[in-house]
Amino acid sequence: MAAVFIDILLPIFLIIGLGVIFVRVKGPDFKSISDLTLYFLTPCLIFAGLLKGHDEIAAFLPRATLFMLALTLGFWGLSVGVGRLLGLDERQRSAFSLTTVMMNCGNYGLPLVLFAYGPEGLAYGVIVLVLFTFPLGTLAVYIASRGRDRPLQALVEMFKVPLFHAIVLAAVWRVFALPMPGWLFKAVDMLGQAAIPGLLILLGMQLGRTRLTGDLKPIFASSFLRLIISPLVALLLCRLLGIEGLPRNVLILQTSTPPAIIPLLYAVNYDTHPEMVAGTIFVATLLSVLTMTGLLLFLKV
Repeated sequence: MAAVFIDILLPIFLIIGLGVIFVRVKGPDFKSISDLTLYFLTPCLIFAGLLKGHDEIAAFLPRATLFMLALTLGFWGLSVGVGRLLGLDERQRSAFSLTTVMMNCGNYGLPLVLFAYGPEGLAYGVIVLVLFTFPLGTLAVYIASRGRDRPLQALVEMFKVPLFHAIVLAAVWRVFALPMPGWLFKAVDMLGQAAIPGLLILLGMQLGRTRLTGDLKPIFASSFLRLIISPLVALLLCRLLGIEGLPRNVLILQTSTPPAIIPLLYAVNYDTHPEMVAGTIFVATLLSVLTMTGLLLFLKV
């Protein structure tokens, strides 16, 4: 257990810790660093990763899509039911659903997969990130706005994000087998590699700005569903869909991460109890040290 923590999780939390220290000591402009990571580094990571993808990854895509749909819709329904049992009002249930349904496949998940399974695992991890960005850019907006924004409107807004420009561009490049100069791909790939530590530092900066306030019951309930129930459901779905080997392990690992950061921005924008969302991200990320260590041991990393 100690070796798994030291080799895989400790480097992740050291980089997250640097982000916490950086935001506490220097007080940097969070938006500028976030824009650099989300508008430049991450799209380069997605573009290069999709271009390097092989035939096995293409075969993985249909079942991974079914996995994404089943897990997202299942946890949305589960979060609504548990929210009612906890006696939460409509806005609280929306915040509860955001942190329960939307996992951190990017900031936390990609570095985790890279440290656990290397470049081959990261290639699958990029596909998982791409797939789960769809509900993150549509359903999360719909939940945060409590239905005020139409799903079609949320979908249109999602396609304005540079991440999807990178997806479309990579798809066009692969379909038409367009040439890619080596010097250009090296530059794009290098920028993409910088996204891994960049995402972790960004996560640390967000955690460093978080203060734990309010009712702790929904915070710990959402953390339990995200960290304990999610891997069990993911394991069952992989078995039902016949997903095995490395793709199975990457899917389970990446979808068992704490809540994503982006829903917090939606919660702030729509006044959907952002303090609850931020508190759950904070608590679940800290508790994931234990749950992820156990999961990595279960997956025999």
